[in-house]
Amino acid sequence: MNSHHQVIPECYADTLLVEVLGFTRPNHQLGIGIVFNEIHKNFKRRQAVGIIDDDKRKPKDLDLFNFVEEHAGVKKLRSSDLPNTTILIISPAFEDWVFENARVVDVDPGKYGFRSSKDLQKACKRIDVNKDEQVKQLLNTLKQKKAPGFERLQTWITEAIGEAF
Repeated sequence: MNSHHQVIPECYADTLLVEVLGFTRPNHQLGIGIVFNEIHKNFKRRQAVGIIDDDKRKPKDLDLFNFVEEHAGVKKLRSSDLPNTTILIISPAFEDWVFENARVVDVDPGKYGFRSSKDLQKACKRIDVNKDEQVKQLLNTLKQKKAPGFERLQTWITEAIGEAF
């Protein structure tokens, strides 16, 4: 099984999402600031892609990056200071983004036990969200239904790490 250590998600839910998209053993970090610390420490000269949520509080490191494009709630940023690094921002916050993707492909999150994005948020904040079968089934269904945000995220991660998928 290939390791995708250069894929650096910021939270447990983002890590699960990246795994569902087929990127095994990503480099999970707990928080946006720690994602940037990992990039600066270990990926200055190597390909890396940070996966973060569109939080209200933004670290100063984000100022180094320029907006490139946005599609299906995924923003792509690049930096001339860190030319091997791509930052992908899930927007709006993860749970609302999942609900929007579900709406677009006509999937009812309620069938998986999530009547609202707040219900999903409770599950996704848990350290063991990767063992939550309802969350995994919802994410897998959205992948199978080719939800546009899921497809865009998968494509841009693949491009950022220079791997054929």
